[in-house]
Amino acid sequence: MVFVAGVIVGIAGTAAAALWGMRRWMLVRRTSPLDVDETVERLCEAARNAGWSVPKVYDLTGSIRKAGEVLEPRVRVISLCKPAYAARVLGRGAYRRLAGIMPCRIAVYEEDDGSVTVAQMNTGLLAPVFGRWVADIM
Repeated sequence: MVFVAGVIVGIAGTAAAALWGMRRWMLVRRTSPLDVDETVERLCEAARNAGWSVPKVYDLTGSIRKAGEVLEPRVRVISLCKPAYAARVLGRGAYRRLAGIMPCRIAVYEEDDGSVTVAQMNTGLLAPVFGRWVADIM
């Protein structure tokens, strides 16, 4: 009986640690010394210079305000696509489900203290879940 209780406590502890770790490590965040607009502009420029396309920049603050809701901090989301990478992943039926997390997104937003944060999914942590072939691309 003690063994079973120990196993249950061990599983629960491992699950709690994994959940805590996932929340902490799934998103990579950095502080920008620039304002939201300048940060978005520079990120888009750098992405294009690296061969990425920038299909859209979403103004979430504006969209939410148009819907009649109030959102004070400025929040933008940049969509990025590297067509060569997307074609390789989406060209294989088994990996086409990854379209659900494409294109890549980078969020740029104001914190409550006025500082600007850049956040994105930690693809290096996520990619191995889908196998080495996807991890090499991502």
